[in-house]
Amino acid sequence: MKYIVTKWLLSLCVIVTTATSHPVTFNLHNNNIFQIMNEIFMDTKSGPDHNIDITPIDRSPSMTPDTKFAVYGDNGVLSSDLQICNNLVIDKINKRFPQANAADMTVPLTLCIGMVNFFNSGIGGGGYLVMHDHQKKDNINLDFRELSPLKANPSFYKDDDWSTKVGGLAIATPGELMGLYELYKLKGSGTVKWSELLQPIIELGENGWEIDEILGATLTIYESIFTLMPDTWSFVLNSTQNGVLKQGDWIKRPGLAHTLSVLAANESVAPFYDPESSLVKSMVKSVQRAGGIISLEDFQNYNIHQTEPLTTTIRHGFENMPHNDMQVIVSSGSSSGAALISALKIMDHFPTEIGGDYFDESNFHLIETMKWMASARSRLGDYQGDDLPDRIQEVLNDTWSEQAFKSIQANTEWDHIANIAHYHTMPNYTDYNPEYKMNEPHGTAHLSIIDHYGNAVSLTTTINLLFGAIVHDPETGVIFNNEMDDFAQEAKSNSFDLAASIYNLIKPLKRPLSSTAPTIVLNEIGRPDLVIGASGGSRITTAILQSLIRLYWHEMPLLETVAYPRVHHQLLPDRVEVESLSMLGKRTISKLRGMGYEVMEQVPKSVINAIKSHRVGWIGVSDYWRKRGVSQGY
Repeated sequence: MKYIVTKWLLSLCVIVTTATSHPVTFNLHNNNIFQIMNEIFMDTKSGPDHNIDITPIDRSPSMTPDTKFAVYGDNGVLSSDLQICNNLVIDKINKRFPQANAADMTVPLTLCIGMVNFFNSGIGGGGYLVMHDHQKKDNINLDFRELSPLKANPSFYKDDDWSTKVGGLAIATPGELMGLYELYKLKGSGTVKWSELLQPIIELGENGWEIDEILGATLTIYESIFTLMPDTWSFVLNSTQNGVLKQGDWIKRPGLAHTLSVLAANESVAPFYDPESSLVKSMVKSVQRAGGIISLEDFQNYNIHQTEPLTTTIRHGFENMPHNDMQVIVSSGSSSGAALISALKIMDHFPTEIGGDYFDESNFHLIETMKWMASARSRLGDYQGDDLPDRIQEVLNDTWSEQAFKSIQANTEWDHIANIAHYHTMPNYTDYNPEYKMNEPHGTAHLSIIDHYGNAVSLTTTINLLFGAIVHDPETGVIFNNEMDDFAQEAKSNSFDLAASIYNLIKPLKRPLSSTAPTIVLNEIGRPDLVIGASGGSRITTAILQSLIRLYWHEMPLLETVAYPRVHHQLLPDRVEVESLSMLGKRTISKLRGMGYEVMEQVPKSVINAIKSHRVGWIGVSDYWRKRGVSQGY
């Protein structure tokens, strides 16, 4: 079987090489490149399925989380997937530049995560952030999601399964660097140079680091791919190039370090978007060699979408103390922030139930709200300008949440004699009034930061599926996204079988819809109480929602909120996914099925990184159980 996969990949290399002389006009559909890739990735015995799962790793939740993973900080906390990056930022930035703020620290932390965990994020991707500037008492929202190329056309992706997932056609113009630079310019402390923020990451790429369990596992999954592309993926291969580097080996990324050095010398990100720069010319050449349509003009035209973040107030009134009158600040743009707010407004009809996690009633309220949230999400998608389209305003309106609440109540029947309630989900997904076409977002990385000024940043970034489009430019060190797979395509399924918004069809210079929803919660006096976000495709928004319900409706500690098993419902496929049947227990599963839900166990996909106020300081919990992250306080 491995010999067959090798032949397929060698054929792929020949086809891509043949395309290089006419990269822009080359018609991929006249060749069998995607048929080959389809066979490779669908062959579960010999190759990866190219999704977001890190299958060899035990990512089980915990009902008995070790308290050492609840990290305290008197002044601030950094919460991300990588302890090495949290520590690097505190040691190299915070200690050296004591006046540096959360915006400053976000730059090296994001770049470090992309340097080390290059399978799920990096400067070849894009994302979203919200920041609460506690000193100036204002908030910002930046959508630096990737933009589809000028030459993007839905017909390019019509007749094959893999053109949006692998190779050059899958790639959209990266935005992460411009988003970070814009944050630095708008909200940086002014006490640290751009070059000084990049220098520790440059040194990390030049000197290298030891491969950990997570990176080692992802490299092993794709070993059969990388060993057949030594010209472009040599940095992940061992000295004989017959296998990938393993856990405990040392790895370096000199190409990416060089790119960051160019940006540091320029004190901006201009060389990354200037069509005359060697960086852009190299990236475009690599993308077009892989059959892509990105041009020099696409980099020149890239821009971020800055709007006001979406806000709402939850838990009104003193009866909800100590978590009363909390202001939720969430991302807008092409993210799913509006869907999250719609869900919180539904849940706000239900009272506090201390310790109510996985009670029958709270289960029903949460899962039904998730289904309505999925319906709301089907109305989302990229838009231009500052004003929200009517379709997004619809799900933010009180009429929407009232309708959903009444539906949930109508499907609750009381047996007054026995004084018990019977709960029934609605029989068909169409009862939730979605608007559907097909697509689904995928994997990501999230970070949360609170600084000693009380400023908060919540940022989610991604290159989409593991290793993105599997296209690496060795000169610049950029690993490119496959965000074109996040657009909807009519009459085509996707990696998660989720029906997606009709407002998310492929068009030139458009941002694909994302499930991300970086979130900040302020308490009743306007001080940050929570900074939270998640990675994990369609499970992102439901994971954030369940975390907020646990914290503010059930008054659970942050440690248990993150560690305990989660549930997920995205309306289609019409089923409840649970991370652990055994941890939820037979009774809970039986009750869910009695409510009309199909229940299935699904390996954990969402990863939460969060910071919460604690007495006069902060407590940070990274999702060690699902991705081995450990927060760092200072």
